[in-house]
Amino acid sequence: MCNQSDPERDVIPPQADEGSDNAAPDAGFDAAEAEKQLLFMQQELRALGIPVVIVLEGWNAAGKGTMAGELLEGLDPRGYQVHVPERIQGEDDYPFLRRFWVRMPRQGRVSIFIGSWYHEPCRDLVRHKAARRKAEEVYNRINFMERMLVCDGTLLIKFFIHIKRKEQKRRMLHQEKTKSTRLLVTPEDWEQNERYDEWEEQYNRMIAATNNNGAPWHVLSGADKRACKRQIYQIVMTELEKAIAQRRAGQRPWDTPALPGAGSAPTLPMPHLTDMTTLRELETDYKPELDRLQKQLRKLQYELYSRGVPLVLVFEGWDAAGKGGCIRRLTAALDPRGFQVVPIASPTPEEKEHHHLWRFWRTLPQNGNITIYDRSWYGRVMVERIEGFCTEAQWRRAYDELNLFEHELVSQGMVIRKFWLNISPDEQLRRFVARRDDPQKQWKITDEDWRNRAKWDAYASAVDEMLARTHTPDAPWIVVEADDKRFARLKVLSAVASAMESI
Repeated sequence: MCNQSDPERDVIPPQADEGSDNAAPDAGFDAAEAEKQLLFMQQELRALGIPVVIVLEGWNAAGKGTMAGELLEGLDPRGYQVHVPERIQGEDDYPFLRRFWVRMPRQGRVSIFIGSWYHEPCRDLVRHKAARRKAEEVYNRINFMERMLVCDGTLLIKFFIHIKRKEQKRRMLHQEKTKSTRLLVTPEDWEQNERYDEWEEQYNRMIAATNNNGAPWHVLSGADKRACKRQIYQIVMTELEKAIAQRRAGQRPWDTPALPGAGSAPTLPMPHLTDMTTLRELETDYKPELDRLQKQLRKLQYELYSRGVPLVLVFEGWDAAGKGGCIRRLTAALDPRGFQVVPIASPTPEEKEHHHLWRFWRTLPQNGNITIYDRSWYGRVMVERIEGFCTEAQWRRAYDELNLFEHELVSQGMVIRKFWLNISPDEQLRRFVARRDDPQKQWKITDEDWRNRAKWDAYASAVDEMLARTHTPDAPWIVVEADDKRFARLKVLSAVASAMESI
């Protein structure tokens, strides 16, 4: 999956004869039969729960929309969605890749992207030479998104439709002369034609840098539209047939225990839980200090908003460690128009049919806002790991995915702080009993809490590994001594204030 081509080598092939749109159709290709077979395969995908992503990239006026239309003739409209990223509005306040993550298909469905996560980076690289210094970083982020999807079982098929400069100009002139298509031609289209050589250079680099096993590029000539349609159908059906056969046989070669090419994220030192104290006593009066911190946080929140910096706060910890109490004291200090609290429970049926990070991409804060997670994406390497809700390969791979996810957010300007609320087994038992015996607090204690307590040692081992492998400079963990609830609340509020002040 991680093999890549030489970025200096041209990968766009020589163009077929131009002006051949009206060439005779391939004698060995029966379009009606191909559409019938594709429709049948789509039902197989649905039954087997295979998500499919089809990317149609290429030159403006190369026929991406036309090819998408041809492909859709062979698909049941109840099982696919079409996305045109350049028309997605209101996404500028979020990290760039979010707009694509949230539109990935659920199991058994198909998403077709006419244009994709590649167009905007290529455009920036053409227009801004300074952006070229970060090209490798941009393509690495895209590669890791695709690898996460592929390793989770998504079938990803990428097409690049190529036409020469002369053919592109001919098509755009023809569209401008026709009333029904005149509005399809934009100033950006003409800009691309005028700077064709620069775009071609960047397209070559892009294809070479992202031509990976599991997500290879299929570079097709768009000069002959009938031939292009035939090739797309043949490639799609071949890939679907392989994926269906693999799934029927119960094979999961894509479910690897490490994300290909990820390597080890740099981490900070983190002691074991057994070496961490759970009790720290207050050294100041609680109420005056709480009032002071809350007033400070309200002021800092407005500064955060004015600078347009998004903040993510993650709360994890033992059951009954006091996460809810800390969050309540924190939110009491904030303007409710600028934050949201996202409680994370077991994934819904829809969430289970997506990559495990899908539901978190959907709830990220806009620029200047705060999202507070009451539990988080770390459930993958704790609850789901211990309770067997995912494969061993999935939770082992998740460390790479979580670090890359957080790195992506931070690289896009987000600030992340993660809190682990640490209490002793004795203190947890005392709080469990108090909740059980208090009618007004019995809703806080469940049979699951008692079951989790019985697995304390297994959870402690998982937490140790989680803290050690995800305590990164991008998104550090703050371990909160929580046997004293008041101390824990003040430490959390002070740490959040420090994070805001560092912006």
